Amino acid sequence: MIHQTEQYKIMKVAQIGGGYTGKSSLYLRYLQGEFIDNPNYIGVEFYTKTIKIAEEQIKFQFWDCHLNEKIYSLYQNYFKQCSIVMISYDITNRYSFDRAQLWCKDYNQKKLNKVALLALIGNKCDLEQQRQVSYQEGKHIAKSLGMLFFEVSSKTGYQVNELFESLISYVININ
Repeated sequence: MIHQTEQYKIMKVAQIGGGYTGKSSLYLRYLQGEFIDNPNYIGVEFYTKTIKIAEEQIKFQFWDCHLNEKIYSLYQNYFKQCSIVMISYDITNRYSFDRAQLWCKDYNQKKLNKVALLALIGNKCDLEQQRQVSYQEGKHIAKSLGMLFFEVSSKTGYQVNELFESLISYVININ
């Protein structure tokens, strides 16, 4: 779902997931090219980035939703307006992966947005020695739920640009 203005297209992106999964750090790595450990945000953070693809200006609005079960329902209406919804987990935290799966299933069951691109994101892959969720397991769950799958490291920048370039390219090509 891309909105058009006279100057550029607007694409909304939301990222949800449990605390300390690296959601804010992932956005900040992509937008600013630097790693900020535990930015300490509460509620919703909003970022923008304008990029040029071919001859089009596209303004991305990134919504970083710091979720817990109590406020998840508040964001559901916003998800209906998004082009991309990323559900993130920490590969070193099994509980965060289990919660991410529940949010994925809930999102799909409620059909919050039939046109949004859904992606499951495993973050902190720089902490391989502490891994609790295998790459294969994440990929399998994403495939079973009809989602794209990526593993990244906000800290090192591993696959961060590739993640966003892939998602952006995919959405642009289907619209």
